[in-house]
Amino acid sequence: MTPILPTIKATDMPITYDLETDIRYLQGIEKNKIENVKNALLLNANTVEEISFMMGVPIEEIERIKKDMELDTDSSDNQNN
Repeated sequence: MTPILPTIKATDMPITYDLETDIRYLQGIEKNKIENVKNALLLNANTVEEISFMMGVPIEEIERIKKDMELDTDSSDNQNN
């Protein structure tokens, strides 16, 4: 015999979820910031300090991204030779 379970309506269970604390949401925000910094660096129109101010990203982080981009360029140049 199957037990009879009480029926619970969705309105009886209010669920709140703060999207801004979701790990995937935060990862997407971080990825977007990195891509924006990379694009700004590729334009070569602004200094690291200006990019930091405009994007709200620490100078150290921008310098790290810039170094990573240079390493990626160097490694791809070496593969082509």
